[in-house]
Amino acid sequence: MREGKNKLVDGFPFTFKHHRSTVHLNAPVSTALAATLTLLLGQERPSNRTSAPLSTGDSPLFAKRQAIETLPKRIRFTRGTRKSCGMFDWPIEELINTAEAHRRGASVPGVVGYGYTRSRMGLMNDFVIITELLQNYTDGYQWILAKPEEVERVIGAAFELLLSLNSSGIYHMDLWAANVMMCNDGVGATHAIDLENCFAAAPRFLSETLGFQLGFFYRREVGGLVGESAYDALVARALETCEGINRERFHAVYQMAKHHHIGRKERRDIFLSGRVVLG
Repeated sequence: MREGKNKLVDGFPFTFKHHRSTVHLNAPVSTALAATLTLLLGQERPSNRTSAPLSTGDSPLFAKRQAIETLPKRIRFTRGTRKSCGMFDWPIEELINTAEAHRRGASVPGVVGYGYTRSRMGLMNDFVIITELLQNYTDGYQWILAKPEEVERVIGAAFELLLSLNSSGIYHMDLWAANVMMCNDGVGATHAIDLENCFAAAPRFLSETLGFQLGFFYRREVGGLVGESAYDALVARALETCEGINRERFHAVYQMAKHHHIGRKERRDIFLSGRVVLG
């Protein structure tokens, strides 16, 4: 991650330190934010992953803190290197992808900062990403659980968001209803979150990639809330606005993604090679 890490550090020139923790931020640290970060970093290191709003007195923020469990991971995080498969560990992928998506004007929360805590040996043992908090928003899955009669509204908003991300060159490979944030009063734009499994590049296999994205959205919870034929009709309508799609290749992947589990790493194969490997 040498190039990506340096680029992100250039965009986050302000630093806050607390004991063995360091946070890089995109703006000067206010007194209120310093107090909040001190509380956050002073908490016991999470056993896995935690997320919560931050009360800063300034703009509302949201923090995701991830424990770095194994020695190989700690070494990779500390050195800023990739895994053998060529990708970074998921928290760093999320940081880079979210920052790049926001830079391109995509509808995602802006990254305010990121940080880490080092062990006495100097290795990173946890990692935190701080973003803007989406106030007055509800994720699409909770929305349709509360208002099942509005499932098609959520699907329509998700499709519009998905195609908007794609048009920005941001291909979200884990966009299910809970990763679609909808404004409660309908005034604010719909946002995408959790961009760790994401590409910020033009796909060589656009038809297969889009087929997976739309099929996956159905399989992950939505399929139990809307009939398949009704969903297919919504997809057909969305495809009318898409150019350069080979319908045969699209539908081959779309049908598999609707009815079969495709793991996170296997989704990347679809984007990179057009192949579907069922886990």
